[in-house]
Amino acid sequence: MKKYLKTSDIEWYKQRVTGIVVCVMAAFALLFGRLFYLQIIEGKQLRRLSETNSIRLQGLDPSRGLIFDRNGTLLVENRPSFDLSIILKDAKPLEDTVGKLSRYLQVDATEIWDKIRSSKNATAYKPILLKHDIGRDLLAAIEVHKFDLPGVLVGVRPQRNYIEKQTAAHLIGYLGEINSSELRSGKYKDNRSGDYIGKFGIEKAFERYLHGRRGGRQVEVNANGQVVRVLKTVEAEPGYNLFLTIDRDVQHTAEKMLAGRAGAAVAMDPQTGNVLAMASSPAFDQNAFVSGLSSQQWRELITNPFRPMSNKAIQGEYPPGSTYKIVTAIAGLEEKVIDATTTVHCPGHYRFGDRVFRCWKKGGHGKVDIVKALSESCDVYFYQVGQNLGVDRLAWYAKACGLGSPTGVNLDHESKGLIPTAAWKKRRTGVAWQKGETLSVAIGQGYNLTTPFQLLVMTAAVANGGVLYKPNLMESIR
Repeated sequence: MKKYLKTSDIEWYKQRVTGIVVCVMAAFALLFGRLFYLQIIEGKQLRRLSETNSIRLQGLDPSRGLIFDRNGTLLVENRPSFDLSIILKDAKPLEDTVGKLSRYLQVDATEIWDKIRSSKNATAYKPILLKHDIGRDLLAAIEVHKFDLPGVLVGVRPQRNYIEKQTAAHLIGYLGEINSSELRSGKYKDNRSGDYIGKFGIEKAFERYLHGRRGGRQVEVNANGQVVRVLKTVEAEPGYNLFLTIDRDVQHTAEKMLAGRAGAAVAMDPQTGNVLAMASSPAFDQNAFVSGLSSQQWRELITNPFRPMSNKAIQGEYPPGSTYKIVTAIAGLEEKVIDATTTVHCPGHYRFGDRVFRCWKKGGHGKVDIVKALSESCDVYFYQVGQNLGVDRLAWYAKACGLGSPTGVNLDHESKGLIPTAAWKKRRTGVAWQKGETLSVAIGQGYNLTTPFQLLVMTAAVANGGVLYKPNLMESIR
C-alpha cells in the first residue's frame, strides 16, 4: 500500500531546502567577497608583503643604571654602541655578502666566516654578532652600501662608559659578556646570550638593580632583512641609579698616595660605617673589559707581579704591624695586666730567654706608659704586655675587634685573614706554641694576617667608642 505525502509536508520540505540553499549561497558570497577584497582591492599590497616582507620581533636592551659618588658626581654612564650583525636567512647569497662586507670593513673574510661558524647554534633568523662597537666611520661605510648587504644590520645599544679610567676600579668593578653557566644558573632570567652583566665589584653586587628590564618591538622587514616599519614597541625600562658612599675627591687623594706603589688605602666615617674611599694599586681600565680584551692584554694583567686584578683592600692579607698594638693595649687594660699608670723602661731592646727582641728605636724610649707607648709605638712595652697576656688571650681580643674574619662588605672574595692561637699552630704544624712567638704576635708580626678593611673597621671602632660597623658602600638606590 503506497503512502502519499500531504500537501503541507511538501511545503515544509521545500522551505527547508530553500533555507539551506540560501545559507550555502550566502556563505559562498561571503567567501567570494573576501577573496575579491584580498586579491583585487588589497592584492598588490599583500603580494608585495608576501613576496618581500615578514614580521619579526626584536629585543630592546635596557639602559643600565648610572653610578654616582655621595655628592652626585657621575662616575659611570652609558654611551651608544653600534654592533654589526648578520642574519643568515636574509644574507643570500651568503658568499657574495661576506665578500662585499670584508671589502667595506677592510678585514679578512676569514674573520667573518670564523664568527659565523662559531655561532653554529644560532637560528636562521637570529642575528649573529660580527663586530661589537664598530664606531661611526665603519657605521657610515655600512649605511652607504646597505642595499648591497642583504641580511647585514647595525643595532644600537647602550654600552658602559667609565668616565675616569681606573678611578675606584676595584670598588665599581666592570662588565663582561654573560657565559653559558651563568645563563643556566637561573640568576639571570631576563638575560640572553651576548648580554653584558656585572662581573666584579659594585657592578656585580648590585646587578639586579642596575640591569633594568628588556623591551621589544614588532617590525616589518623586507627581503634584505631591513626594517620597513615598526608595528609595535614595548619600551625597555632603565636600571636604577646608584649613589655610592665614596667621595670622589677623597678617592682621588687615596689613589695619588698609592701612585707607583702596590698596596691599598681605605677611609671610613667612624660614626656611620660609610666607606669614603677604597683604593687598590695598581688598578686597571674597566672600559677595556667592555670593549673586549685581547688575549695579550689579559695575559699581561694576570701575569703582572703587582696583581692589578686583586682588590688588595679586601683580599690582601698582610701582617698588621704596629696597628695591632691597639689590640694588645685593649687586652692588657681589660685583663688588668696594665693600667693607665703602668710604666716600662725601654732601653731599645728586650731580652727573653736566650733571644734579644729589638725596639724600632735603637736608643730606646726610656720610661714609657700606655699613652706614650701607643703614640710612639714602643715595641718593648708591648713585648712585655703580650708576654703577660699569652697568645690565646691576645687572639680573643683580636677577634673581638673584628680581625681574623670577613667584615661583611658587599663585595665578592673578601679574605678573612688569620689570628693565631696555640691550638691553631699545633693543628697546623704539629708543633707546640713557643712563648717567644707571643712577643712577635703582640706587635703585629709572626703569624698574624689581616686585611686593610679589617684594620679600618677596628680603628673606626676605637674612634667611635667601640661600635664595629659593617662597612657600607651604598648611599642610596634611586
